[in-house]
Amino acid sequence: MRAVLTLVLVAALPVVAVAQLPRDLGAIARKVPSLGGLLKGTPPLSTDFDDTIGQQPILDRKETTRQPRSMRSLARTGNGAFILQPGLWEQTLQSYCLRAGTYAPGQGDGYLYAPAKGSRAAAIRAILAASVNHPEIVQSDIQMLLWAVLSRVNVSKMPPKMQAVARVLLPASEIRAIDADALEVIGAAERTRLFRGLPAPIRKVLEVESDLRYRFYRANVNYAEIERIAVLSGVAPEDNANKIRRGQWSRHPGGYYIRYFPDSFMKTRVQILVPGRVVVTRDRLNRIISIEDSRGGRTETVYNDALAPRPHPQDSRLKAYPFKTVRFTKRGANGKPEVLEIHDKGWTFQRSQPRNRRAMDQPRGLSPQHTPVMRVVRASYTLVQDWWDRWFERGEQAQEIHERYEFYRDRGDAATTTGDADSVDELEDRDHYRDGIDAATGVDLGDRLEWLSDHQERENEALEYATSVLDGLPTTSTTDGPAWEPGDGLGVPSGGGQRLGISGR
Repeated sequence: MRAVLTLVLVAALPVVAVAQLPRDLGAIARKVPSLGGLLKGTPPLSTDFDDTIGQQPILDRKETTRQPRSMRSLARTGNGAFILQPGLWEQTLQSYCLRAGTYAPGQGDGYLYAPAKGSRAAAIRAILAASVNHPEIVQSDIQMLLWAVLSRVNVSKMPPKMQAVARVLLPASEIRAIDADALEVIGAAERTRLFRGLPAPIRKVLEVESDLRYRFYRANVNYAEIERIAVLSGVAPEDNANKIRRGQWSRHPGGYYIRYFPDSFMKTRVQILVPGRVVVTRDRLNRIISIEDSRGGRTETVYNDALAPRPHPQDSRLKAYPFKTVRFTKRGANGKPEVLEIHDKGWTFQRSQPRNRRAMDQPRGLSPQHTPVMRVVRASYTLVQDWWDRWFERGEQAQEIHERYEFYRDRGDAATTTGDADSVDELEDRDHYRDGIDAATGVDLGDRLEWLSDHQERENEALEYATSVLDGLPTTSTTDGPAWEPGDGLGVPSGGGQRLGISGR
């Protein structure tokens, strides 16, 4: 009898596909005899957590003190896309629930970017993009249309107001495609009979869609009753809990990084990071001797080669080199360079080896000075071991840094990045170098925090740029940035939770 009911269900709902269900529900569906093979068709929106384009653990670890700039200051294309420039950008935008019958995002929920996939993905993108140029259409009406499209409601049978919104936001070709895939209402008694033998999670999803269709086909439907069905109140159960930490970065194929901070399903703060070019210069031993940002800020080091490098006690490839001079250069209030020098203080670990193709005659000294605005701090030592301040503590930190970069080494082995093992080693060196500079500035400087903050931001930018190169993202100049169209992808949590679509308004 159950097999007969399953066949009737499939005949009545031929386009409810396993992929339409959250990932965990889809696994259950495939275990039901015959159901996995009989459910056919492409769902309106199939994007799930498996489609996300990966986390960025190195970027997530780096906290930045710089203030993001507003995306409203960026130029925009005719369809509302933001033309990005290097830097950190932020905007709070309207967002939309794109999976009915799920819990709204909580304050600690994180989301990763994923492309929109499914038979109605183009329609979803069209609605989100067109909404930017139609501020007269309120957000609740746009959300109603999105839920109706996802529930396979026939546009020609929607209430007149919703039909009018659809005609404004959707091209005629998409409306015809939606109508061709539309489903009719199943009566309550028939639905109970059809759904009786199904597992509870699958039955719940089918019942939500059926309830929404029933109400959308009524002339007097209102937003409040639709939202009560589509958005569950309370806290998601543990088995559906989101495992993504709030504010995690993910890679966008457009050439930048993106992260989401939803306040609710209706409003989401979005940050976009476009790595700017940072020039890192190395000497003949492949040691970092300068890092220069696009603003003219620079960190330079000269190594004390009178002291032999000290090998790490557990990793023979990792060697520590002491600094002779550390110089910071930044633009002062009057636009002239200001310089701070620290002598005979600090050291850094180094893992990477010289590359054959790299020029072997890199300068070993500091760049020439063109301004008298300079402060010099000296630290005197009588014992050689005093150079190796905090040796054991930093040795342990170096091991932790190395383990973190195994993420990229594994990806390099899997040919999912454009980098190689040498590139990852050089990326790791930047972390060691940053720790070394931090230690060198641990002397009593009245305004050291300002100098250190400036250097750390330069280090962050260098790391961001190097990471983007490893990820195969296109490098960006200051004049021809990529464009971000908010509706081109989704914010997706783990655990089969609520997907979010973003509008550019």
